[in-house]
Amino acid sequence: MTSSSLSPFHAALLEFLMTAKQGLIAVGKEYDLTPIQAMTLALVDKDNPKPMNSFQKLYNCDASNITGIIDGLEEKKLALRGEHPEDRRVKTILLTDEGVVVQGRLIDSFTEIDHMILGNLTEAELASFKSIIIKLAVQNK
Repeated sequence: MTSSSLSPFHAALLEFLMTAKQGLIAVGKEYDLTPIQAMTLALVDKDNPKPMNSFQKLYNCDASNITGIIDGLEEKKLALRGEHPEDRRVKTILLTDEGVVVQGRLIDSFTEIDHMILGNLTEAELASFKSIIIKLAVQNK
């Protein structure tokens, strides 16, 4: 293999990620959400609001980008800004009642996408895959 050739693993990984991304785009369109708005809405924990800057770190972007994302969710009446209980200078993202409903629908739709892109895995393979993804996500926080 030459240095300019993509390994079979990396090629498959990119194809998998792009398939998942296309699913996210399709689900977001159903609710008039951009892909990043759909992802953000799905990641908001309604019981434990995250500071806005946690999304800035996750997305590796400027704070103004997160402000724009949240502005869009607020315009759609799906989210609003709140104060952090320990530091009122820190803004958190809260879901509105409508946001909770749409988040539930998004999560249900993501489950359908899971079946599409992970459907040919055995139960054991799926359990291992999920465990590895969770471990990698936690490790990279």
